[in-house]
Amino acid sequence: MTNESDNIVSVAHLTSGYNGDKVLDDVSMVARENEITVILGASGCGKTTLLKHLIRLFYPWSGSIAIFGQEITDMDEPEFNELLLKIGVLFQNGALLNSITVSENIAIPLEQHTTLPATLIQRLVLIKLGLVELSHALDKLPSELSGGMRKRASLARAIALDPPLLFCDEPSAGLDPVTSESLDRLLLKLRDDLGMSMVIVSHELASIHRIADSIVFLDDGKCLFCGPVNEAKSAGIAEIDRFFRVGEFG
Repeated sequence: MTNESDNIVSVAHLTSGYNGDKVLDDVSMVARENEITVILGASGCGKTTLLKHLIRLFYPWSGSIAIFGQEITDMDEPEFNELLLKIGVLFQNGALLNSITVSENIAIPLEQHTTLPATLIQRLVLIKLGLVELSHALDKLPSELSGGMRKRASLARAIALDPPLLFCDEPSAGLDPVTSESLDRLLLKLRDDLGMSMVIVSHELASIHRIADSIVFLDDGKCLFCGPVNEAKSAGIAEIDRFFRVGEFG
């Protein structure tokens, strides 16, 4: 039996779009604590748009978005910035600064949002790099890293402040199957060892099978299903059956 208090993210009747064109149509979904929730669906269905609303890059036309039980659509900037300290974001392209080293990239959130001394920040950076199995790369520039290593470095920066909630936009995009599987194992380890909750946008079918506890299935801007993966596969929804059967995604 589900408990609403376990919902770390709750979206209700969210409608939004661009330039008058509707992209999300009355979307309701939840993400539960200590679970990996994957937002999926065919290309152009609104996956990344939904994620951008969760970090308030976009504002909805109507509807509600609550994170940690707090409504974010009517928060002022100082309130929302405080909430953001409890959220890590892994962007699709990594968004590392190329002119500074990996360790300097990871130190940025700690330098900006804490008053810790430099020696302690460096120790924490090493811990985060160890968590993502990248301790050997602390003095390298992002341009010297492989695609998989850049994703790991970006993940280390996203968890620098020990956020209980992590948002990821297509973490496996552009990675070969072996590297993608390795990154998925890392995400599962963070969920299990640190109790981290995650909301992940993905169109990679193999990755979804490996990491998803629950899914949010979007189709043409509407949410057709929100719940456990096994229930989605037995729900008898044609679009979901087709997605998992023939991989109509992108």
